[in-house]
Amino acid sequence: MVRGPVQLMLPRMKSMHRLLLLILVGVVSLSAQTIFSKRIKGMRVTGMADAKFPMTLVDSYPVTITFDVDAPHSENFRVKFFHCDRDWNVTQSSFINDEFRNYSRNQIPSTSAPAGVQQYRWTYTLRIPGQKDQNSPSGRPVDFERLPQSGNYKFEVWSDSDQPDELLAEGKFFAVEKIEDSALTIENRSLPSEISPLNQVNKAVLSVIIPSPGAGDANPLYPASVKTVDVYRNREIERPYRIDLDDRETSTYLEGVGTNSLKFVIDNLQPGNEYRRLDLRNSDLYPPGELLRLRHGADQSRWLWQGAMDYFGTSVLVSGSRYAEYVSFQFELGLPEEKSNEIIYVVGDFNGWKIDDRWRLQYDPSLHHYTLVTQLRRGAYDYQYVLNGTDWGALEGNDWRTVNMYTALLYYHDPRYGGFDRILLGAQKKSPGGTASTSR
Repeated sequence: MVRGPVQLMLPRMKSMHRLLLLILVGVVSLSAQTIFSKRIKGMRVTGMADAKFPMTLVDSYPVTITFDVDAPHSENFRVKFFHCDRDWNVTQSSFINDEFRNYSRNQIPSTSAPAGVQQYRWTYTLRIPGQKDQNSPSGRPVDFERLPQSGNYKFEVWSDSDQPDELLAEGKFFAVEKIEDSALTIENRSLPSEISPLNQVNKAVLSVIIPSPGAGDANPLYPASVKTVDVYRNREIERPYRIDLDDRETSTYLEGVGTNSLKFVIDNLQPGNEYRRLDLRNSDLYPPGELLRLRHGADQSRWLWQGAMDYFGTSVLVSGSRYAEYVSFQFELGLPEEKSNEIIYVVGDFNGWKIDDRWRLQYDPSLHHYTLVTQLRRGAYDYQYVLNGTDWGALEGNDWRTVNMYTALLYYHDPRYGGFDRILLGAQKKSPGGTASTSR
């Protein structure tokens, strides 16, 4: 059922407390999640939204950054935040990216690894925005207090100990002003220009009403500055599907141009296949101290084979026991011998669902398989293979029966402070699944 458009309300601007100044210099890259230091064993960025999508409200509903560190002693780490435009370029405004404010205010809390764990010694956890410490007389937040504006954010993790200029890791998340699921609808559509199964696509529609400027509005919204929506599948934040008034894509369009009632439409989202599932939590099936491999044998192409229900790209890690460890694991994919020169990557929550040469499989002529040996924190993961870094369906297939969690973000270009991109709205919706078109 298609619901009515959502009306956006202007959020109140709250005063910010002054944060501790740290003078750090860093270079920000475009990766969803990148680890530079061997001391950092793994990093996770999760939100409270569906699919643990890394989306936070500006002053609540936190995103959590967690990373494991292999060091003999607990260290002092700091996190620096960069507000970015919708294309992840750092916003060039000192009012938005203030050197005096865009840092974590306190030492990041840490816990020691469980007894018996050898691959790391500490786990650090930071919530953004921070939750107040009820045991503190002042009730001040224990973590980063509040983000200056909504929008795309990059963050960097820096050491504040022996080497204060050492950049250890970086990642991304989104801050929105409102979360409203009823704004988004997802339907199945049959794409006439393709043959089965590539003709099975999802259609997404984000419907919003921009409030008309009032006499007393300090920061009114203007519909002409609302012209971009990015749509994400599950946790794949490195590959958004964009709907923009200025693009020339035949599969996207904007209804209601020139009015305050807008509908952003994209009608060629390939649902793909349910993700593959790797579960290393059982230490009897996957014993410690060994090179672990899939018990059912090498993975195979799933071009016309529908997988079992996945968990929308999320992971669940073992914690609180000596098995909360990093283990050596070998990904293995079998393909016909004539396909021994392909470029194949594996993606999952373990690498932020991004294409990275460190996660590229190599052909092993002795096995006649593509393989990659890596370190994974023991747990359960959704994952899949990507051909040539761009084709997410050639090895995995495409099927309406796949149920995805889509997230749509509505951008607004605010002319204040030299101009910056806000995210007025975040909306989420599952695709319908099934075997037939539901689009009218």
